[in-house]
Amino acid sequence: MKKILMGLLAVTLSVTAMAENKVGIGAGVGVSDSIYKGADDKAYPMPLLDINYGDFYVKGITVGYQFYKDDAFAASLFVDPLAGFAVDGADLAKGYDNIDDRKFQAMFGIRLDADTGFYGVRTGLTAQVGEHGGEGKISAFKAYKVDERLTIVPSIHVKGYSGDYTDYYFGVSSEEARRNSKIDNSYKADAAYSFGANLTADYKLTDNVALMAFLGVERFSSEVSDSPIVEDGVLYLVGVGAKYYF
Repeated sequence: MKKILMGLLAVTLSVTAMAENKVGIGAGVGVSDSIYKGADDKAYPMPLLDINYGDFYVKGITVGYQFYKDDAFAASLFVDPLAGFAVDGADLAKGYDNIDDRKFQAMFGIRLDADTGFYGVRTGLTAQVGEHGGEGKISAFKAYKVDERLTIVPSIHVKGYSGDYTDYYFGVSSEEARRNSKIDNSYKADAAYSFGANLTADYKLTDNVALMAFLGVERFSSEVSDSPIVEDGVLYLVGVGAKYYF
């Protein structure tokens, strides 16, 4: 899903050199398979916003306020309006499609970014919370400037999810189990984790226009993959986009 696609884009928007001191506006499309049983792969339109106004910023769809910054460290508060793993129950395969819908949630959090001083590797640490629980993420990434036009950003990360968060999106109530012929028992999902790897590229077509592409994979722990409404614990993502810088 959309949540992971937007998070992947935020890494690129944060580190590509072209964005420095400029306003970027664009659009892209991302495609991912679904973690839920029988749900089809989906394409998601995505705004590619890269806006800085004083200490305020917009990256992708995340809105933030940077309250500290020096040469090696930055800290900010942010709002992610479309967090979570939303799905309509009717999109699942027959026998699973009578579950309750899972909705996106707005999450509020803090982000810390640091330069490790080790070959240009940067790290990020986020913690955020919403109506249905919280999650945290630690990541490491490095921008490789291949030439004056092309920048490639590989990254890795680990995420942790609270029990409330995991149970809302992947748990199954006893009532849902009774309503669905292929679900034998209720399932309470405990706190979980996932880890992933991403590769993004930013190509400076002109002084004002950039093209983007990205791909990624995310693997979830057994607390998620063992859920009766989950197909398996792996997601694959790919997408493209374009931005115009003022």
